[in-house]
Amino acid sequence: MTTIHQLYDQAQRYLPGGVSATARANAAIGHPLYVARGDGARIYDVEGREYIDMCISHGASLLGHNHPRIKAAVTRALDLGILCSYETEHHVALARRVTELVPCAELVRFAGSGTETVMHALRLARSVTGRDKIIKFEGHFHGYADALNFSAAPPLDQAGPAAAPIAYPESSGIPASARGDIVVIPFNDEAALEAAFARHGDRVAALMLEPINYDQGCILPKPGLLQRCRELCDRHGVILFFDEVLTAFRLAPGGAQQYLGIIPDLCVLGKAFGGGMPISAVAGKREIMGHLRPLGRSEWSGTYLAHLTTVLGALAALEEYSHPGFYDRLNAVGEHFYAGFQALVEHSGVPLRLQYAGPRFGLYFGVRDEVTNYRQAACKDRALEHAFIAGCYRRGVYFAVSPHHGFSAAHTIADMDRVLEVIAAALQDVRQLEATK
Repeated sequence: MTTIHQLYDQAQRYLPGGVSATARANAAIGHPLYVARGDGARIYDVEGREYIDMCISHGASLLGHNHPRIKAAVTRALDLGILCSYETEHHVALARRVTELVPCAELVRFAGSGTETVMHALRLARSVTGRDKIIKFEGHFHGYADALNFSAAPPLDQAGPAAAPIAYPESSGIPASARGDIVVIPFNDEAALEAAFARHGDRVAALMLEPINYDQGCILPKPGLLQRCRELCDRHGVILFFDEVLTAFRLAPGGAQQYLGIIPDLCVLGKAFGGGMPISAVAGKREIMGHLRPLGRSEWSGTYLAHLTTVLGALAALEEYSHPGFYDRLNAVGEHFYAGFQALVEHSGVPLRLQYAGPRFGLYFGVRDEVTNYRQAACKDRALEHAFIAGCYRRGVYFAVSPHHGFSAAHTIADMDRVLEVIAAALQDVRQLEATK
């Protein structure tokens, strides 16, 4: 049997850092988790160890791993001939279902990753408005394309003043010229939002945001903020663009826009949309989406867009999410888990802020007060966080080193009780580490 450490040594010979994606490195355990298989709420590593999965594909596998409806859908797509680069009746059916569920969706176009979808949709927004600038919130992540990969998690000493953040490039190789089209403002600061519109509004194509900032753990918008975003966009002719890669279908069938009651002009759907299959989409108003070719002049095409395996997988996922009681059951598991987790935190004495919405949550070690923006989230104690993740891993619960964690519809109350037992022990590890500081 090849051990994880042997496989890691081999992987580093052929893959940069031994991984196929940066986020799969896990600094807390010292190596990536090399998985042999997954089923329901569990994953199994190459050495045969079992873990309850609290990463759950970074939220993509909302139904759990190896769901029978998703498997059947993919098998059907394979039986139909592994069709690629063709339209089918199933594409029409999926688009129709999205328009029935998502409030802003009048027309839909599919893509693969969230990064790809945001890239195309940003071009669409600029095509519609004839403007170049984008307003985004500090700490909100919108993929890895050069045009928007700014200030998702900037080092605080390079982020600029808290009230007036600078556009910090999140990767080397991003052209300096791209920075001039990005206006970065602090989240949950209505005065900063209004000032940005007053200064730039007539040159702004879109206001881009995560309606719930899961990419900094779980930061909810303050009451009235999204309504003010809607009003300012309407006043200045700016497209209100929700990045629902993480929130789509997670909190309600219509995503965060249904959950929070504010309807954007455009939204990106991702992760849970495919039930673990690699598909995303932009959905929006007809007068905006009609600018896409072949109707308009904004390009959006590609050989592998909406591969039939992913389309049928997404259709199956949406059918599951639409079943009566799906979200009630998911929320019941969450209420049980979050109450137990909070009680363990209070009993342990560990400084830890738990914030959650639906089946995703954020952990802010070293923080006790509510986190409402990136600067507060960035102050968390990463050493304590890593000790917690490592302690859970040793005891059979897997957390990625990620701002957000979560569970799936496959997780049961019994599963979460076991997770709470492991968390209790891992918090004692954290407590011991804190005592040595």
